[in-house]
Order: sequence, then C-alpha cells, then structure tokens
Amino acid sequence: MKSDENSLSYGRYLQAIRLEKKISLEKVAAETRIRVGTLRLIEQEAHDRLPDKVFVKGFLRAYAKAIGADGEEAVRRYASRLGGCQKPADSRAEPERPAPKSWFKLGIAFFVLGGVIALSAYSVSFFRSPPPANEPAAPVVAPAPPDTAPPAPYARPSEGQSTGASPAKFSLEVTAQQAGWIKVIIDDQYPTEHHLEAGDHLRLEASVGFNLLIGNAGGVRMKLNGNPVTISGKSGQVVNVHIP
Repeated sequence: MKSDENSLSYGRYLQAIRLEKKISLEKVAAETRIRVGTLRLIEQEAHDRLPDKVFVKGFLRAYAKAIGADGEEAVRRYASRLGGCQKPADSRAEPERPAPKSWFKLGIAFFVLGGVIALSAYSVSFFRSPPPANEPAAPVVAPAPPDTAPPAPYARPSEGQSTGASPAKFSLEVTAQQAGWIKVIIDDQYPTEHHLEAGDHLRLEASVGFNLLIGNAGGVRMKLNGNPVTISGKSGQVVNVHIP
C-alpha cells in the first residue's frame, strides 16, 4: 500500500487512506468543521473551485490529522501538483528581428530634417535682428499687475493635527492559550500567517473586517474593540471565522 500511496497526488492520497480506514466524509467534516463539499473538492483536486492556497494547506493538514495521515506530506504533494499545473514560458522563442531599413528613404528623411533645421535657424535670426537706425524702436510697455492678491504661503500642519486619513474601525486582540497557528486576511488584502506559542499576543487593525483561519480553535481568545469574540470549536480543530 505504501508504494501505491507514493504515486498518488494529494487528493487521491488522502482519499485512499480514508477509504482504507473506512472513514466517511461526514465524520471528517464533523471532526475538522470543514464542509463535506469542500472535502470532495480536495479529493477531486478541483483547483479552480478551491479557496486560496493558504486556506487549502490548512484544510489539508486538518483532513490528514482527522484520518491519521501525514499532513506535511499532503501539503508537499499539493504544492508539487500546483507547480506541475503551471506551464513555463517558452524560453526558446527567437527575438523578433527588426525589418530591414531602406537607406534611400533614410537619406531623404535626413535631407528634409536638415532643411527644416536650417529654415528654423534663419527665422530665429531674422526676428531677433535689431530694427533699422532710422526707425525708433517701439517702447516696451510692461503689463499691468493683476488685481488679485498673491496666494497665501503653505502652512505646515501642527503636530497632532489630523491629516485626513481615516482611522481603523476595528481592533482585534488575539491571545494564545495554547500553541497553534492563525492565517489572516485583512480588508480583502493578501493573507498573512502567524505561528503562536502559549502566552503570545497579536494585535490587528482593519477598516472593513477580518477573515481568519484558526489552526487550534480552543487555544486562542479574541477581543474585538475590547469585547470578547466567541469562537466555535475545541482544541486541535481548524475553523474559519469572519469578523465582524
């Protein structure tokens, strides 16, 4: 069985161990709090329908733990499968060669350009030439200053004065009671991962909200703007929480 498992990809690898141990998907879903539909997508390796790969890795570890498989092996197979799905750019493509130049047309272009430059220089020298001696030069009249006051100088804002930036609306405090990990998406930005030990504290701020994947639901305590946040789950369970 071991040699067969080594030839399987991550979804078939987990499915083979689950079927060998006669564990139903419903039991895995109850243990990991991952929906049955998502577990089926993992076994089918439906990459286009699975969530972000940061969350998929957490799901794979939880799935593997529930059926007694190697979670890191499942993640390694997943990363290898993703790398195999990407097609490398064809580096053998020959660079595009420029079209041959016509020396005759190039010579005509230089001739025309030289004529334009010569004509421009003659025009400048003609208009800059002094007026004849028998004709008095026209007096130069300075334009009247505008009737508007000059703009006020820029005043630097004093220290502590608001610059117009909107402050964060939500402040989330995370305290680790047990060792674990947590993956966070703040305001629909890129996800970040944090590994926590017992006693660690994490402070996060957001303007819209948080999307959290918690690797040990019973090992963390949270407060949103000073108010406790209820987390459904127990120690060792992987849960997905949206706040607020």
